[in-house]
Amino acid sequence: MSDFRDEQERQWPQLEAMKEYTDEILIPPGIDASIWNGIRAARPRRRRKIYTRLAAYTACLLLLVSVASVRFSPVVAAYVGEIPGLRALVELIHYDKGLELALENDFMQPVGLSAVQDGIRMTIDGVIADDSRIVVFYTLENEEKQKSVINLKTVELVDNKDISIASSFYPSEEGWKSIQGTFEFYPNQGAGIPDNLNMRFVLDKVTETATTSPEWQLTVPVDKAKFEGLKEIHDINKTVTVEGQKITFGTMTVYPTRIEVEVNYDPENNKRIFYFDDLRLEDENGETFGTINNGVTGSNISDDQQVLYFQSNYFRKPQQLYLRASSIRALDKDKLEVKVDLEHKKLLTRPDDLLTLNEFDQGILFFGFKDTELKDENTINGSFSNDYRDASGKTFHSSRGGSTITNGVKEIQYYLEQMDYQSPLTLTISDYPTRIHGDIDIKIK
Repeated sequence: MSDFRDEQERQWPQLEAMKEYTDEILIPPGIDASIWNGIRAARPRRRRKIYTRLAAYTACLLLLVSVASVRFSPVVAAYVGEIPGLRALVELIHYDKGLELALENDFMQPVGLSAVQDGIRMTIDGVIADDSRIVVFYTLENEEKQKSVINLKTVELVDNKDISIASSFYPSEEGWKSIQGTFEFYPNQGAGIPDNLNMRFVLDKVTETATTSPEWQLTVPVDKAKFEGLKEIHDINKTVTVEGQKITFGTMTVYPTRIEVEVNYDPENNKRIFYFDDLRLEDENGETFGTINNGVTGSNISDDQQVLYFQSNYFRKPQQLYLRASSIRALDKDKLEVKVDLEHKKLLTRPDDLLTLNEFDQGILFFGFKDTELKDENTINGSFSNDYRDASGKTFHSSRGGSTITNGVKEIQYYLEQMDYQSPLTLTISDYPTRIHGDIDIKIK
């Protein structure tokens, strides 16, 4: 593997020579049709609650299958074609057009640091960073070809607790050879981007004879001069009304890796707005940049305030830009609570007949959704808040969830703490496949 790595490092200078050529080429409009959903996983930010969407394990498997059929734009293909190992890294971000553009525009910081623990080599391949987030690309290699199954246990910055972390990790099988993924870091308010990421990784590794937890600590430099001052701010400050619900779009901040849009919902609205199905930025050529659909999709400041994250068009520099949408998932505020009778295994209250309780077994609530549309198969994974309470008013926390699709019917699993409860339990809906509709068309510039 050392020859592979030496060749990769030797090829990195070619990027500079290719830069002048690639700067002159644009990706044809319509490439967004090939974007597909990646793994959705995120950890809470300390300053404000993270508004996330976690894909089911089936989505993870779908991603693995889809990698083989990814179509690169001409620019990306030319950019990575002669660089061993980089094509696989591009596959990791193909769901995010903004990160692709960042790579095309020489925004990747090559790193190439590696260390070996317990026969597994961890390599930090590169970094894409700005003031909004840091995307770290890594490769794990099974150098001793051990029969083992590994799972990511811990990722942390050992000396910086003001930066939150999300990661993508592909499940391994016995005899695996190589795994690639990303870690994403989000600075909390006032934290800033450090000069170095002192990263600690721990894997659960199960071999034929023992269970071990190999650990790596690597210091990854971040070239802050590369992105200093790279952002644009637009004051939208416009209010729209959709089926009686008032929505105000505030400031939009454009970074190279993502776009942040502040959204405020009128407290007098009678519906809780969960998410926009098709909110997007569209330029004068009809090219769209949608909301980020993997990892951290937005942040909840309060019930009536959010920051939504979009794929970035920073390197496109559009002359005209519009914010558009037509469909929003929402539910009446007086229907947000679901009461579950544990003794009789039935729902005492629910929003409508769409939601069913299929089973309660071994501390797991199995919910079903009738007539689930294809577009809802991922969105309803996070239908309930992690916090719930029993009849005594005591609050508990669900730390796990899952989902399955059987004969086209969606079922989600909600894991309860092992406690003696006073029935009924009260769960709070955090997403639901009911909608309001109306054309949103706001000119930003």
